[in-house]
Amino acid sequence: MATNLGIALAEAGKKTVVVDADVAMANVGIMLGIERAPISLHNVLVGEADVKDAVYEGPRGVKYVPAALSLDKYSKVDFERLHDAIGELEKEYDFVLVDCAPGLAKDAQEAIKACSEAVLVLNPEPTSLADGLKVKAICERNNVKILGIVVNMVSGDRSEIKKADLETIMGLAVIGEAPVDAEARRSAALQEPAVIRKPDAQFSRAVRELARKISGSPVPEPRVKKGLLRSILAAFGVK
Repeated sequence: MATNLGIALAEAGKKTVVVDADVAMANVGIMLGIERAPISLHNVLVGEADVKDAVYEGPRGVKYVPAALSLDKYSKVDFERLHDAIGELEKEYDFVLVDCAPGLAKDAQEAIKACSEAVLVLNPEPTSLADGLKVKAICERNNVKILGIVVNMVSGDRSEIKKADLETIMGLAVIGEAPVDAEARRSAALQEPAVIRKPDAQFSRAVRELARKISGSPVPEPRVKKGLLRSILAAFGVK
């Protein structure tokens, strides 16, 4: 979600950087097909490098700060350095998206505290809701403004917690809903973000709508390559 949203914001003309703050289970670099970076967030958090030296060029103009796949330096990481690193990036970028680790271990809590605003990404089921309430409490305790909830993996099944119920229980507005989409899963497996690989997929459309809401700017509709059948139908004015 963070990687695709970052790309959508960049496409909207916003200077955007995605920071992989899940230092134990790094995945932003994997999502982008980058498996090794000479300088990563780990180097920044152990005091070996400035965060600006860990910024890399991503697709469609988005920038990203990867975490290392190796855990060699993990025991030396000082998570409190993350706050200063995010502060440095905020001076240069319109949006600094911090992809937090799941749960509420020290790395996740420090990532939350380093941010001025948060979006809670939940699945529409009870365990995710319970986790979301805990994260909300941490945000409020640290004066982190919550912009709203993004509900991910929505299938429309009757067993799912409904949008209105999520808003009532969480006391927050749902600002985005992303459906279960096989193309999103395939894109992750192929290490190519869905908004690039399949821009007309339901998931990609949901991400672009979320980018529009967050940025307040229009996100351009991508040009989707038409197959032969669609081209023939278009020639006859059939949509």
